[in-house]
Amino acid sequence: MKIIRLVLLVCLWPGLLYAAGLEKVASIDRALWPEAIDSQLAFDRASAAEILQFAHVMAKVPLASAEDISRFTGVKQVSVDSVVTWRSKTQQRMLEGYRFASRNQSVKHWDDLVRIAHERLPAFDSKWRESSEQFYHYYLFEQVRLAALFPRISSEILTFNDTEVTGERFEDGEFLLTFDDGPHPTRTQTLINQLNDRGIQAYFFVLGSKLVPAEHKNWYQSQCLGSHGWRHHAHKALDKSKGSIHSTDQAMAQLASLSSDTAFRPPYGMRSLALSQWLQRQDTPVYLWTIDSQDWNARLSSRQVADRVMTLMLLWRKGIVLFHDIHPHATVVLNDLDDMLHQAGLKWRSCS
Repeated sequence: MKIIRLVLLVCLWPGLLYAAGLEKVASIDRALWPEAIDSQLAFDRASAAEILQFAHVMAKVPLASAEDISRFTGVKQVSVDSVVTWRSKTQQRMLEGYRFASRNQSVKHWDDLVRIAHERLPAFDSKWRESSEQFYHYYLFEQVRLAALFPRISSEILTFNDTEVTGERFEDGEFLLTFDDGPHPTRTQTLINQLNDRGIQAYFFVLGSKLVPAEHKNWYQSQCLGSHGWRHHAHKALDKSKGSIHSTDQAMAQLASLSSDTAFRPPYGMRSLALSQWLQRQDTPVYLWTIDSQDWNARLSSRQVADRVMTLMLLWRKGIVLFHDIHPHATVVLNDLDDMLHQAGLKWRSCS
C-alpha cells in the first residue's frame, strides 16, 4: 500500500525516485558479526566498527561536485549545498559517536577517523567486512540521494529549523520508538500490548481518517499520540496542510488518551518551509527520524528489518526509530531490539 503511494508521488514530482523505486536497499546479516551484543562493552566494540566502516565507505565515494553526486545517485538536478551540509553534519555525528564508542576523546578530525578505519578494518573478519561495506555503500546511496533532492523534495534528511526533532540531540544510547500510518484494525492493539508488557512508551503518529473515537478511545492510554495528517499525502501546500492537521487534531481530541503534546509527523517527511514555519508558530513540533527501518519494504524480511535497525542503532548510537504499525514486521522484531537494548545498557526514551 505504501509502495503504491510512493509510486504515485514519483508521478506527481518528476525526478523523484523515492525509496519505493530504489533497487538498492541497505540490509545486512548481523550473524556475520563475530560477537554477541550482550553488554555495553560489546555494543561499543560493534558500534566503533560500524562507524569506521561507514567512514571508510564515505571516504571512497567522491561527492565534491554536482557531477559526482549525480553519477552516484542518479539524480539529475542535485542540491550540492544540501549534500555538503548533510556530509558535514554526518561526519560530526560519526566523530562524536566514535569518541563515545572508543572512549577516545582525542579523535576530533574526520581525517583521523578515516585513517583509523584504514588501519583497523583489515583486522576484522573478512565476511563481515565485505558485507558491511556493501551495506554502507547502499546506505550512503539512500542518504545522499535524499540530500541531493532537498529542499526541492523534503524528507527526514535535513531540517528547516531547530524545532524539528530528529533525535540527534538525545543522550548517547537513547532511542525513541515511533509508529506511523495507523491505527490498524488488529496490529496496532497487538503492538501496544507488546510495548506495555515490556514497559516501553512509543509515539504513534495516526491518520485522522482512520480514527474512530468510540473504537479507539482507550487504545493509546499508556502511549503517546501524534498527528500524521488526515490522509497519507505529502503536506506541501500550506492551506491544505493546515486543514489536514486541524481535522486530525480534532479527531484525536476525542480520545481519552490524548496528551497535551500535539506533535506532527509529515508523511514521507515531506513538508514545505512555509508549513514548518507555521507549525513552529503554533508550538507544534515536527517529529522526523534518524533510523528508517524500511519495514514497509516488500524486499525485506522481518529478520532483515531487525538487522538493519540494529546496525543503524550501532552506527548512530541514539535517535528516533521509524516503524509502521500497519505492517507486521514491528511486532516480530520488537522483542529482539528490546533485548539488545537492555543487554547493551541503552534505553528507550519516554515519549511523554
